[in-house]
Amino acid sequence: MARMKLIDEQEATRAKSQQLNIGTGRKAINTFPAFLDLVRRQLQTDYRDEDITSEGLRIFSTLDPQVQWALERSLQKRLNEIETEHGSARGKLEGAGVVTSVQGGEVLALAGGRDPGFAGFNRALDASRQVGSLLKPAVYLTALEHPDRYTLATLLDDSPLTWKARNGTVWAPQNYDRQNHGMVPMYLALAHSYNVSTARLGLDLGLDAVIHTLRRLGVERKLNPYPSLLLGATEMTPFEVTRMYETYASGGFVTPLRAITAVLSADNEPLQRYPLNVHAAIKPEYAQLINTAMMYVVRIGTGQAIYRVLPANRNVAGKTGTTDDLRDSWFAGFTGDRLGVVWVGRDDNKPTGLTGATGALKVWRDVFASFQDSSWMQTVTEGMENHWIDPATGLLADSSCPDAVQLPFITGSAPVQYAPCASGATLPPAVDWFKELFR
Repeated sequence: MARMKLIDEQEATRAKSQQLNIGTGRKAINTFPAFLDLVRRQLQTDYRDEDITSEGLRIFSTLDPQVQWALERSLQKRLNEIETEHGSARGKLEGAGVVTSVQGGEVLALAGGRDPGFAGFNRALDASRQVGSLLKPAVYLTALEHPDRYTLATLLDDSPLTWKARNGTVWAPQNYDRQNHGMVPMYLALAHSYNVSTARLGLDLGLDAVIHTLRRLGVERKLNPYPSLLLGATEMTPFEVTRMYETYASGGFVTPLRAITAVLSADNEPLQRYPLNVHAAIKPEYAQLINTAMMYVVRIGTGQAIYRVLPANRNVAGKTGTTDDLRDSWFAGFTGDRLGVVWVGRDDNKPTGLTGATGALKVWRDVFASFQDSSWMQTVTEGMENHWIDPATGLLADSSCPDAVQLPFITGSAPVQYAPCASGATLPPAVDWFKELFR
């Protein structure tokens, strides 16, 4: 308002110094007010308010009470523990989460804040926060869709970067650890969430190409074509992030998230059907490549704390997100037929001291530890092949290469040269790369 001259600087300063004073006395009559808020909003696209409140409609929702309770309990428990560990003021941390069924896009649970009975501000639907590294998989996916140029083994340059705009503005991104890591294979650059190599890759691809990928993933809001977008300098709600990651989790299909399955009149006549409306946005082979990279995020990268609780044979793909000054903590991940997105931060946007791994990931981990899903497995797509790779060179490996990993490739895109460490001793056939990667 100050920038638009609607108030003067003195008024702006006075307003900034005031507490938010969010009311705590308004308790919901219904058990799950945040989820029902989503139901109400989706109904309003088909019915008038007076119809919804007066016609005695019978509404069948996608809510899974067990999942909802698990999400609410984890959010409350973890935020209380984090505040105690950090010695911060009680009740300042907030959070939100969404859990969906991957195949049907059904919203199983939704939490709008740490107080599940609070029927006010619904952070899952309305809190637009910077997403940070959650956007990085879109950059890597854009690259992987050009297998003649990029594969998961392609070495990326993580040396210092300075980019100068036409107006003279200089952008010099840094990695979280303030270190540079030389030439890094693509799957490791994403696993460790390196900013510099990601920025170089995105600039090479072009901002328009990355934005086009985000649109295909289901992102609808305005995206500014600035280089910082490559590192997540844009805002989304947890619900919008869930919609984006649903496309990854489903193997490349955009699936509208729905909280309603059917609406019946008071006479049990069907008034509205909510069919599953799905369309392909990413080819299955490219979805398999990026999901493989996100499995490495959890196995050896920024999300590996998941396996302090989840069993080692439970395959998870996901991405942590941390924003500048540690203001926002995110984790988005999927396993079995469930996807979950969690955000942790403060309503006043002050730093929390939390990364994605030390905040949101812990909430996600607790929720998913309560599920008994069978381990999630991708189907190896036609037109794909698997090879052992030496991470240091990005070239083919054999048993003499100590850190050899198995990676999937679009047929014909794998390197043909062997790494210097190779001596001709053979490794097991690279057929079922999941069994080797997660044995």
